[in-house]
Amino acid sequence: MYLLSLMSDGLFMSLLSIIIVFLILYLLTLSVSLIKERKKAIEPAPVEKTPILSIEDIKDEDMMVAVLTASIDYRNDCKTDVRLLSVKEITK
Repeated sequence: MYLLSLMSDGLFMSLLSIIIVFLILYLLTLSVSLIKERKKAIEPAPVEKTPILSIEDIKDEDMMVAVLTASIDYRNDCKTDVRLLSVKEITK
């Protein structure tokens, strides 16, 4: 009789533990799906396309200095030869 009581207590604890584990897994799944839906709902703001300028379009001396400074800085970061193909003006 004592052995049967111990087995029923063990069975009850095992079932309770399994139910708790699956409940936690369900809550995690629910939270991940809510996060995914929230990310889908948030749309990024449309980015304005600025025209790409060629080297011949640079008329201003300050613009030329900015282009040369940026290309020199990029060359120092990459440690390779750099060839400037086009310039894109960034507006704020």
